[in-house]
Amino acid sequence: MFEDIEKKWQAIWESKPRKYDPNREILAIDTPPPFTSGTLHMGHILSYSYIDFIARYKMLRGYTVFYPQGWDAQGFPTEIKIENKYGRDLPREEFRQRCVEWSYEMIDKMKSQMRRMGYMIDWNHEYITMLPEYHRMVQESVIQMWKQGDIYRDNHPVLWCPHCESAIAKAELEDRDFDAVLYDIDFGTVKISTTRPELLHACVAVMVHPEDERYRSSVGKTAILPIYNREVPIIADQDVIPEFGTGAVMVCTYGDYQDLVWQKRHNLPVIEGIDKHGKLKNSNYDGLDTQSARERIVEDLKRLGAIVREQRYKKIVKVHDRCKNPVELIYSYEWFASLRKHRDKLIEVAKSIRWTPEFGIYHYIDWLNNLDWDWIISRDRVFGTPLPFYVCSKCNHIEPADSLPFYPERAEPKTCPKCGSYMSPESKVLDVWIDSSITPLVVSKYYQDRKFSEATFPNYIRIQGVEIVRTWALYTIYRVWRLTGKIPWREILLNGNVLAPDGRKMSKSLGNVISPDDLLKEYPVDALRQWAAMSGALAKDRPFSYEDIKYAKAFLIKYWNASKYVLSKLQRVSGNVRLRKVDRWILHRLSEVIRDVTDAMDRYEFREAITTLHKFYWNEFCDFYLEYTKWRFQENVDVEGAVYTLTKVQEEFSKMFSVFAPHLAYEVYWMMFGKEIDGWPTFSFYDEDAKREVERFNREVSMVRTYKISNRMSIKTPIESWKTNDHFDQELSEELRKVMNIKVIV
Repeated sequence: MFEDIEKKWQAIWESKPRKYDPNREILAIDTPPPFTSGTLHMGHILSYSYIDFIARYKMLRGYTVFYPQGWDAQGFPTEIKIENKYGRDLPREEFRQRCVEWSYEMIDKMKSQMRRMGYMIDWNHEYITMLPEYHRMVQESVIQMWKQGDIYRDNHPVLWCPHCESAIAKAELEDRDFDAVLYDIDFGTVKISTTRPELLHACVAVMVHPEDERYRSSVGKTAILPIYNREVPIIADQDVIPEFGTGAVMVCTYGDYQDLVWQKRHNLPVIEGIDKHGKLKNSNYDGLDTQSARERIVEDLKRLGAIVREQRYKKIVKVHDRCKNPVELIYSYEWFASLRKHRDKLIEVAKSIRWTPEFGIYHYIDWLNNLDWDWIISRDRVFGTPLPFYVCSKCNHIEPADSLPFYPERAEPKTCPKCGSYMSPESKVLDVWIDSSITPLVVSKYYQDRKFSEATFPNYIRIQGVEIVRTWALYTIYRVWRLTGKIPWREILLNGNVLAPDGRKMSKSLGNVISPDDLLKEYPVDALRQWAAMSGALAKDRPFSYEDIKYAKAFLIKYWNASKYVLSKLQRVSGNVRLRKVDRWILHRLSEVIRDVTDAMDRYEFREAITTLHKFYWNEFCDFYLEYTKWRFQENVDVEGAVYTLTKVQEEFSKMFSVFAPHLAYEVYWMMFGKEIDGWPTFSFYDEDAKREVERFNREVSMVRTYKISNRMSIKTPIESWKTNDHFDQELSEELRKVMNIKVIV
């Protein structure tokens, strides 16, 4: 049943033309362009459901909502897939074409899943980051920032992934635990501790803590590197941890970030120890990878008697989040975007945006305040947006590309205007965050349609994960502000991650991944959508709850069955109907629910909204009010009041429920009224006296029900008499007798 209804309404929604009048305000949603992995995971379902809740709610409130969808197609993961299938030896353009073909296949699969979820996406406005027109917009934005002095090229220590053979940004790192060996090595005057003896040749100093009595007399002297017999200074520095090994450590250029700090702080020389392939250079072991070199060097040190002690050691290593391999710090000519010099202004700009939850901005501020260097935006890969520049092979002068989109393999020859030498087209590509950090401009057609852009920019809202505030949110605010002088959106809403039911991160290796496709074999789409609302995952990680989705499915069945009852009672009613107190009570409660759900939706508290709807409909409307109407239809008493009330509750509830469960809500509404839902409830009816009296009455009904159940009686079984615990007027006393089949009320 559910699947047929789902297909029906999805087809209707997709067939409807969307019109946007640029002379009116248009609420543009900066929808996350997912990486084209080929399948939506539970985090996608959560995030895109939140977006759809907002879009549907705003549409029902009368706003024009622009809700496009993009695809983040480029980057390391796609290249790795193609390399695994075809190897690394394909010509550049053929390799790129293979990546494009694979991405289109994945997009088709993911688009099908999105359509099945009933998302109100306008598929006529779709963008894909791998297409030439997108490259042109990205390259235009990069050239503008270069002209403004925000993009520069420099030879600088960078985080480098030898496996992917590319520079990466700090935000692309993960911490991983590795089993290592801590070696104590004799340097003559001191014994140092290290887990990386393969970097011995790049050692430029030995560091000790200034208050470490063991080395107080050694500071200012020199130590001798075994194997290389080279002297290095012994220096005191507060950052040394005396409790680590011997308390004396090497400074190598570069073993880790702390080495870089010490090298800069003490103006030490630089010996480049590792090349871009992860192999040693400037050593006695050149050409060996770090693991092989470590084994050889340890053997040689042992032969010299220089290894004093070895002990097992758990080490936290920085790895590339894409390939999970360890990264190195090496010197490389790379392209950077100047973030740090704009730090204070970027914080000021972010504060003019509404953050939900409010604490989300502190993730942004903390990350920005702790940046050690600028954003590395170049990558040594193929499937990305090419950097649109030429670099002089002699004097390093830079010139932007003359025509866009720019591709180095097709670039026209260029002569350096400064020295007359040949200029090489830059072969590096841009970090994928450069692509996705202009999505607010792409959504608003900033580069194509100024009138439409004026109506949609800044965008209304961005919905994204809290874990990428330090990347997507920061980079977007930075880039859009530098390009336009404006904020990218008026609001940003942060969602958390979906964990496995046991509270751990979902992982294939742990066997705890829950697939949306698998869930949809057992549960309706509207149940999965309700689960997203019930998760309460605003900027917080929440375990997936089977109990929630089971309840959501049960609620759909309850709603469907109650709707069929209401439908069976529909009839014309006169203009002035008599409302009994129970009618007035449920209409009062309906008005309160409309008020509370509207307030919750305005605050993006979806869990509060869906819980309010569930409790009202099931616990009040179905459990009490529906039962109160049955005798009236049987005995033809105040029928018009019952019909009016049933119809009004069903009408207004369905409008609100359609935000979360659109397929069934639209079907019910169509069956009852012969038209589609076209607005948010504006109904208002208040009667505090009826509310107080009927809430007392409901408690009395519950007591009678409990009595019958405890005495193993059917609810329909008559009772000779019942002594009430409260006083009720004639109307409610009659109601109690009829509803609970009581002959005499005492």
